[in-house]
Amino acid sequence: MLRLAVVEDDNRQARLLTEYAARYGTEHQMAIACERFNNGLMFLEAFRSNYDAVLLDIAMPIMDGMECAKRLRRQDDQVPIVFITSMAQYAIKGYEVEAMAFMIKPVSYEEFGMKMDRIVRRLSTRQTAPYAINQKDGIKVVDVNDIYYVEILNHELIFHTRDGVFHLYGKLGTIEEDARFSGFIKPSPSHLVNCAHITSIGRDTVEIGGDQIPLSRRRRRECLEKLARVIGGRLS
Repeated sequence: MLRLAVVEDDNRQARLLTEYAARYGTEHQMAIACERFNNGLMFLEAFRSNYDAVLLDIAMPIMDGMECAKRLRRQDDQVPIVFITSMAQYAIKGYEVEAMAFMIKPVSYEEFGMKMDRIVRRLSTRQTAPYAINQKDGIKVVDVNDIYYVEILNHELIFHTRDGVFHLYGKLGTIEEDARFSGFIKPSPSHLVNCAHITSIGRDTVEIGGDQIPLSRRRRRECLEKLARVIGGRLS
């Protein structure tokens, strides 16, 4: 399943892009889900690193696409952004937010298809780390990269992931020892948090999108140091 966010205030243009996505999915035997947002602010309020790519109009009310992209990059520096605009001069500004491409209105299906090809190629190069979670009705396989955090409650592991929440009886220590979870930090005895999805670290909490994970005082320095090693940069 490829998830596209279509951030576009023009109903006709949004409908056209959604139709293009459905056509592309049919031609390439690929499931594509589109979610439409009327403006950048609405999109940012819903964003939890839960989209594979963002089709982002530049000229919008409330918050324009360029400002939306700048704020988006504070949360996620990897998700591909494709700007949609009728003004080609904005292309140079796209470098500021590492936009992958531009589509000039009116967008043709041929142009849309070429940009989708680039999105698919980029996503296919991402290193995956499948992890099996036993469920009552079978086995759910998730990519460790798509796990936001894991918590343990009453001997039950709760996986908060891009695809939903899944439960498994087990020990958090077993997850810690798994090499696939080397990019996670342990802010409290009951939580493992994926560094790739952290949006901020406060005095006593770690934020993953809208969720607040408790951060013990004695673990704070260790978590900050590991986060810096995993994602780079310097934290205080």
